[in-house]
Amino acid sequence: MKNKRQNIYYFKEVQLFANSPVKWIYPLIFLLSVGPLVYGLYQQLVVGIPWGNHPGSNEELVMIFAFVFVFIVLLGLAFFKSRLEVTIDSEGIHYRFPVFVRKWRILKKDQIIRYEVRKYAPFLEYGGYGPKTRRHGYRRIKNGIAYNVSGKTGLQLYFANGKKMLIGTQRPAAIERAMRRLMEGEQQVDE
Repeated sequence: MKNKRQNIYYFKEVQLFANSPVKWIYPLIFLLSVGPLVYGLYQQLVVGIPWGNHPGSNEELVMIFAFVFVFIVLLGLAFFKSRLEVTIDSEGIHYRFPVFVRKWRILKKDQIIRYEVRKYAPFLEYGGYGPKTRRHGYRRIKNGIAYNVSGKTGLQLYFANGKKMLIGTQRPAAIERAMRRLMEGEQQVDE
């Protein structure tokens, strides 16, 4: 991706988790994990009633709260800083998913034997949104890997080695034009 200034982009898209419909999940996780601990701290430290069936000391409760709070905040930062970046140029498809895939990766034209822009079911086919690169039961074998943030449209790629990959997009018509230009070797620019 160092030579990107020399190449003309056919397509460029940045999708943020912060702009996706999935963003309501983080506040729910925060409330469900931190809320009971706040109640326990209040009950044990302020009211003076031990919290739980086997209450720990005040110090243990504060340490557990601090650990859970820091973990949930770091999880939130990773969630809201995550984004899917995709560009298509004459070299191929460049992508990265910072926090998970930090360096730009490239899929060269000669690796791709077929492509299609298609509708998909994120939860049924890939187990949800985000980078899906590890085994998720049968999904990894059946559907390949996926990088998606929101929506139900993606660029499905089929490779010469038999593997598949899906890259989510909010701009299906533009990515279709860019792929046609890449595969046919055209040098036109898509604005």
